[in-house]
Amino acid sequence: MKIQAIDIYGYGKWVQQRFNLEETLQIFYGRNEAGKSTIQSFIRSILFGFPDRRKRKQQVNRYEPKQGDQYGGRLLLTDTKAGNIWVERTLKGLKVTKESGQELPPETLDDVLSGLDETLFDTFYSFSLQNLQELANVGAENLNDYFLSIGTTGSETFLSIAKELEKESNQMYRKQAQTRPINQMLVEYDALAKQVDATKENMTRYRQLLSAQEIEETNIQAIEKEIATLNTKRQALDQLNQRYMLYLKQEAARRELAPLTYTDISSEQIELLQEQLRVIERTNQEVQQLEERLAHLEEDLKQLTRFNWAKNHIEDRKIWLDETGEIKVVQSNIEQKEQQIQEAHNTLEQLALKGKFYPEKVLRGEAYAEQLDEGLRIQSEIDTCTSKVSELQSERNVYIEQRKEQQNNGAIARQQIANLESQRVNDEEQLVQLTSLNHYLAPLLAIVIGGALNFFANNDAAGSQILTYLGIFLIIAGLASGAYVFYRHRTYVNAFQGNPAQDKIESLRQQEAAYQEQSRALGLEINERLAQIEELDAQISQLKAEQKEWLGALGFYPDADPEIVLKTDPVANYDDTMQRLSAYEADLAALQEKVSQWRLLIQPLLDRFPTTQEETRPLIRYIEETEASLAQSQQRGQQILERSSQVKERITKLTAEQENAQKLNQEILQASQSRDVAEFTDKVAVNQRIDELKQEINVYQEQIQGHEEALANVESKQALEASLQDVISHIQTLQETLGVHLNERANLNVEIHQLEKDGTYQQLSQQLAIKGEELSEAIEAWAVKRTASYMIYQTLRRGIDDPLPQMNDIANKLFESLSLGRYKQIRINKSGIKVKQFSDILFEPHELSQGTLEQLYVSLRLAFILSAKDMVSMPIIIDDAFVNFDEVRKQRIYDILEEIADNQQILFFTLDSDVAERFTKHSIHLEEIKQIETPVAVDD
Repeated sequence: MKIQAIDIYGYGKWVQQRFNLEETLQIFYGRNEAGKSTIQSFIRSILFGFPDRRKRKQQVNRYEPKQGDQYGGRLLLTDTKAGNIWVERTLKGLKVTKESGQELPPETLDDVLSGLDETLFDTFYSFSLQNLQELANVGAENLNDYFLSIGTTGSETFLSIAKELEKESNQMYRKQAQTRPINQMLVEYDALAKQVDATKENMTRYRQLLSAQEIEETNIQAIEKEIATLNTKRQALDQLNQRYMLYLKQEAARRELAPLTYTDISSEQIELLQEQLRVIERTNQEVQQLEERLAHLEEDLKQLTRFNWAKNHIEDRKIWLDETGEIKVVQSNIEQKEQQIQEAHNTLEQLALKGKFYPEKVLRGEAYAEQLDEGLRIQSEIDTCTSKVSELQSERNVYIEQRKEQQNNGAIARQQIANLESQRVNDEEQLVQLTSLNHYLAPLLAIVIGGALNFFANNDAAGSQILTYLGIFLIIAGLASGAYVFYRHRTYVNAFQGNPAQDKIESLRQQEAAYQEQSRALGLEINERLAQIEELDAQISQLKAEQKEWLGALGFYPDADPEIVLKTDPVANYDDTMQRLSAYEADLAALQEKVSQWRLLIQPLLDRFPTTQEETRPLIRYIEETEASLAQSQQRGQQILERSSQVKERITKLTAEQENAQKLNQEILQASQSRDVAEFTDKVAVNQRIDELKQEINVYQEQIQGHEEALANVESKQALEASLQDVISHIQTLQETLGVHLNERANLNVEIHQLEKDGTYQQLSQQLAIKGEELSEAIEAWAVKRTASYMIYQTLRRGIDDPLPQMNDIANKLFESLSLGRYKQIRINKSGIKVKQFSDILFEPHELSQGTLEQLYVSLRLAFILSAKDMVSMPIIIDDAFVNFDEVRKQRIYDILEEIADNQQILFFTLDSDVAERFTKHSIHLEEIKQIETPVAVDD
């Protein structure tokens, strides 16, 4: 069987679309959402039926059109048992016709499909990436069975499916069964049909209630209609009431507008007058401010008393300022010298205090050198003793740490001994339980019973030989069991006695004793080091007393630091500092002479601007401040003269601007026939009020438009509200009446519902119809399973007698080609499946790589399809199953598909552009297809 044409009326994205297919290899190329999955689903739906809408959760997408187009389509099948036929499936059902138009029975399709259902079709004729990915999830122990089920021509799979379908159909219905679902549904349907017939005779009261319900419905509809009419009238009166106030406001605005007179004044004139008034006001304020400012400038100029003196002494001021700058440097040097002198005095005091000596008593020269040698000797002896103390203390600390370690080791050994002794006690208790004499009771009992049986058998002439054998067996079993118990007990006793725990305990006790002995020896060493340290400490104390006497003889304090005295020679530093102090005092005297000469130079400035400052630094600052004040006075006087001239020019300009503004204002007043600005402003206000009233009237007119005549006929607001209240009262009355009828209808509904609940004719009829539909669906499902099982059995009976050798030959050729000659043969038998490498080594499936497993799977699947084509012939559907193959494998599988396609139709759905390019003449580019506008012709 081959698919020659696909006509889609409406299925997913495809509407009124035809595809003409090649009978060999057909490529459907397109990216995601291009419609590949839709076409695959369409082919399955036409061949095997649409997914059930009520089982949507378990089914694939139904791809129903969203725009209401006809759902379904048809396929043109060639090379079938019935010839070339059209298979059409829509919501109306299945239709099978020949190309000539002759209609065939729907069962023809089952015969064409050779009993295959959608599951079997996907199992054997559909290749997808999921098929190959499932290999990675099959365990190594199951791979052999997995491939063997494919390698044995698939008959086991067919038979297992057929048996499962037959089993499922038997569970649904059997002729003599009573608990099967369909049998029970038939019984329920018969009982319900009898109940419907009995209820049909008692319908008088039900019909009366329905008639009364219909009357109440008529009354309710009439009252609701009248209420709706009154509501419309009420809304109209309500709207009229709301607009009546707007109507009154409009009339008031018209009355206010009537006496007002409009003056022709342009907005440009108003803006120009207001602008000129602002100019006049601004210029008046600015002129007033400038006149006040000019007076202040003239007053400031009079108060600048230093201005003339500064101008007359410009050269002298420059000399005084230059000399003052030099004196600033001299004063800094003076302050630096004074600080150095003070620091020298402080240093002398610090050297005496830090060195702890008396400057007037300390020795100098050869006497000081002789005393230094004595001090060095004493300090050397102290350092030697201190070093020995440190060494002894370090040794003592090491011995203390070693003793702690030995003590810790002893504690650990004692803890291990305690643990082993506890374990020994537990083992002994366990041995007592394991070697209990109770274990001999069962063997002893067997020996006693066996002896008793032999005794009775020997004393009784009619004794059975069986009892003798049984007694002997029990005796032997008892002896063997007792021997086994004895052997086990001895094994436990030997294991307890041979336990090395006791030896370990003795070893640990010896180690503990050794640790204690080492700890005592280390204690003696520690005490010896402590005695030596105390002896050296006494010797150091005696030497430090001698050192204090030596310091006193040298002229130092008794508590002075000997190391400072011996290493730094503080007395020499003291003498050097005394020499630097004399040099600082001479430099200070020379600098102070320069300051005296500077004071004589600036005396004229001090006579004009006297000060009480006597110190040099404040006097310098006073001179600089005075010079800055004189310069500022000179600069400020010049600025005042310049500003006075600028203010006078600005006043003249503002006066001319003010005159021009007044002239323009006068022209605007004359044009509007106004005496003054106030009258002009009043006229402008009247014009604005007229515009506002006209705008209000227009707004009110828009809101009451269409109701003018009705509003004019209204006597008063009170009369309008009275009419509205009458309509509301009438509506309330009707609503009360409506409530009575609604209650009556509710009571009737309750009674009718009660009758229907008790089993009315209509409800029972509906239940009968529903039960009939359920029964039809169940019978249809049973028939499908039964028919599929029957078709599989018939197909297998008509199949080839022994397809295995033929299939093996095909599989070997395909596998060798796919593996590029690496594997030569596939061996299949009842025990399993193996493959032979070119080196004649056999491999089981779990020993192969993932790529080789995929090659083996594809080879067996294709070999089965080709070997079974005489039994079942269907197109092969491939959905991008080889996208994960490397380039070499891809090209090889494409070569094989081209060879197979000569005798077997292949529909290849892919998004791989390389496939489309390789099979260009066989490709349909789905993304380039435009929907046809004219419907596809449907043969009748």
